[in-house]
Amino acid sequence: MYPLLALMTGNNIWYPGWDLTIFRMLNWAGTNPVLDVVMSVFTDFALPYVLALLAIPLWWVGRRDLAVDLLGVLLVVIVIAEILKYAFDRARPCDFLPDVHLLVPNACALEGDPSFPSGHASRIFAVAAFLAVYFKWPVKVAGFALAVAAGISRVYLGVHWPSDVIAGAALGIAVGLLYIVAARRWTAYQRLRTWILHGVAKLLPKREKAA
Repeated sequence: MYPLLALMTGNNIWYPGWDLTIFRMLNWAGTNPVLDVVMSVFTDFALPYVLALLAIPLWWVGRRDLAVDLLGVLLVVIVIAEILKYAFDRARPCDFLPDVHLLVPNACALEGDPSFPSGHASRIFAVAAFLAVYFKWPVKVAGFALAVAAGISRVYLGVHWPSDVIAGAALGIAVGLLYIVAARRWTAYQRLRTWILHGVAKLLPKREKAA
């Protein structure tokens, strides 16, 4: 492990029996090349910049307030998750367990931060919960289905304990829903959002009116 990254990863080793059992069951399933690719794709869905791209269709269909709110949800959940990671300072399973199936040999070093809670799970569940409030059942089902798949992929890839993912999911759902409540009741935030919307609108080229 690279020296700098070694200082950033978790030092505490703790897990209940069920955590190890489920981890082994999901991670040892990682022997299928096709499944490896599928799980890698699912985990990429939870990357911050991928989720942030969802603001574009929201803006395009005229839900510009939701576009700003979605980016706000992402920012808040990322900050809270990182604070909790270093507070718990939990080591990732691939840091010390033998025979962990990894698609990338130095996957733990590349992650660079402690394990608990899962940042990927917290982000994608926050977005899923946020969108579920405003859209109908197809979006609700698709959002949470992708979130569950992304969470499983983190265990499959050997970089998270199942409890990391469960905690991340709970955190994400809580942040997504609480953000909506705050956005609806906090006047100062509504003013900030309006200021952001006006600022972005000025930067975008204006559409010419049809003759």
